[in-house]
Amino acid sequence: MNNIPLQPGPTYGPVRSRRLGWSLGLNISPISYKLCSFNCVYCQYGWTAVHTLDSTGRLQDLPSVDDFAKGLEDALRKDRPIDNITFSGNGEATLHPQFAELVDIAVALKKNYRPLARLGILSNSSSVTSEGVRCTLAKLDFRVMKLDAGDIETFSRINRPCRGVDYNAILDGLKSMDNVSLQAMFVDGEIQNVSEREIIQWIERISEIRPINIQIYSLHRPPAASGLVGVTEEKLKEIAARTETVTGITVEVIIAASPYSERVHQPWRCQQERKN
Repeated sequence: MNNIPLQPGPTYGPVRSRRLGWSLGLNISPISYKLCSFNCVYCQYGWTAVHTLDSTGRLQDLPSVDDFAKGLEDALRKDRPIDNITFSGNGEATLHPQFAELVDIAVALKKNYRPLARLGILSNSSSVTSEGVRCTLAKLDFRVMKLDAGDIETFSRINRPCRGVDYNAILDGLKSMDNVSLQAMFVDGEIQNVSEREIIQWIERISEIRPINIQIYSLHRPPAASGLVGVTEEKLKEIAARTETVTGITVEVIIAASPYSERVHQPWRCQQERKN
């Protein structure tokens, strides 16, 4: 099964999310390739084409402020359910050089068209080392930040960060943030982060960061790397229970409602089949 296709524009969906209900996605990454500071072995979009913390030289490939504003306004004006509006997409959203301006636009448009929806981000956390990024993230209703590893070795193996990413600086940035949620992908197989040592160290980092809640999950869509195996629901629940016992922080185990199907990512095909 192939990785899912990249998002073709600055907005996508709303899609039914395991974590966020009906979520309108905001893609402020390129549409023709994946730009990210990580190259995670489990990524549903496949391997990272442009692996960097600095996207200033790629501005021509990124959505402009005007295109983003128009695309988001058009999406919000349509009559359809939206529970959350989420920066996510084809890479790490915080790498956009105009991220702060785009967040301000999204805040204003949400208030005007969808005041009951929440505005947030799914982030790999690589940019929380920047005070400016942290200040911008504070404007959002929710911040779901990645932490898949409790030590540098596991971090390097699972997330494969680009040059310049500092694991310990990320931890410091996360510790300094208020009302932050954490997300973690657990995988097994040829590359894994579920050994006893790794779980103990991950829980130790959770105790230090003190997020308001945690979401953990495993593979549902095809990953970038072959040889990966999904972690069972039973194992995820065990990790959640151990974490809650040690930290007192609520851990939600996210399980897909149904098996993965490529059709999920091709709504036009479903609509065509209904017409026929």
